[in-house]
Order: sequence, then C-alpha cells, then structure tokens
Amino acid sequence: MLKNLACTLGLTALLLSTTSQALPIVEADAFEIGDNKAVLETSTGLVWMDFGVNDDYTYSEVVSLLSTEFAGWRLPSAFEVLHLWNNLFRDLPEWYQSTVGSLTAGFSAPAGKYESLFTQIYTLFGQTPDSSTLIYDQDGNLIESWTFKSAFGIFMADADTSGFVHLKNPYSDSYSDAAMYMEMDGIDISNWYGALLVKDGRVSVPEPAAPMLALLGLMALFVRRQLRR
Repeated sequence: MLKNLACTLGLTALLLSTTSQALPIVEADAFEIGDNKAVLETSTGLVWMDFGVNDDYTYSEVVSLLSTEFAGWRLPSAFEVLHLWNNLFRDLPEWYQSTVGSLTAGFSAPAGKYESLFTQIYTLFGQTPDSSTLIYDQDGNLIESWTFKSAFGIFMADADTSGFVHLKNPYSDSYSDAAMYMEMDGIDISNWYGALLVKDGRVSVPEPAAPMLALLGLMALFVRRQLRR
C-alpha cells in the first residue's frame, strides 16, 4: 500500500510540474526586479520585451535607443520571431504556415474558442492599445467596424524584408479571433510603432506550484523512510 502511495505521489508531482508549464512563456523582468515587463521563452532562454512597452516609439526610434533606454536589448532575427510564434500557436488545429510569396503563418478561429489561451498570453505578454477594423463601400461610406484587443510587434528580417506579428481578440462575438506572422518585401517600417525586442540569457523565474511540489517531496521522503522500516 505504501509503495502504491509513493508511486501516486511521484506521478502527481510529475503531473503538476508539467501542467504548470502550459504555455512556452513565463513571466520575467525587463528593467528591474519585479516589473514583469518581459517573458522568458522557456525552450530557448530568450527574454522578450512585453507588447506595449515600446509602443509609443517608432521602429527607428527604438533602434536609436538600443544603447540608452533599451540597453541590453537587441532586435530579433526572423527565425527567432517565427519560432516564438510557432511555439505559442502551432498546436492549434487551425494553425497554418505558407511559404508562397512572403512567409506567412497564422490562424483564424471562432470568437471565444481559445479565450483562455488569449487571456494567458495577454496576461503574461501584455498588449498594445486596442485596434479597430473599418470597412467602407466603394463610395467611401463606413459599412462595418469592430474593435479588438491587440498585440502587435514589428521586426526586420533583412535589409529588404520586414515583418510583423499580430494577435487579434475582438470584443464582439460576431468576429473571429486571429493570430498572424508575416514577412513583407520592400516595405518601409521605419515609422511603424511597436518593435519586438529580445535579450539572451536565462533569468530566474518562480516555478508555479513550487510549494505544492515541495510538500509532495517531503511526503514521498516520509513514505520512503517508512518503507525502509
């Protein structure tokens, strides 16, 4: 019986340690301890600045501040951005990736289907100001509009290619949730707002459910001692 109990405790501890890492990102600090203005991508050790932190700056302004206000941060590569975005969404059935023309990846799903996922990402990664979509007819009359929560960031792939990631979560149930990664050829993003920034090196982050895991460990140790007797 004690052996079965020890086995159950071990499996429970393992389950907690795996399910507590549901997302591939965890909260991290950007500028000072406890500010929670960044996330750590657990598979790469890269620390990403939260959406919205530099949303008041154009891409050119962010680049000019890399040695001062944003010292220690750098511009990410296209591969790093795509890896992050794939990590967040590739397990969803609707996720697609196309290499026809500019590289594009993304999904569109019924509103609310992934509400929990969107909420977790916004909670950890922050967001940019709410965005609106406006649709006009051929005479210039507004025929439709809606507002959504938005996480938007731009990056440079190389001298001739730029790109962006966008997370859209409409407030109205009439419209779909969506996430997109896109690379664009020959587009000048110097005056676009909200640049993606990253820095290297693992940081210390609190492990979810750590007190429970510690308690289970003590219980397992107690059971082990009883078995030896």
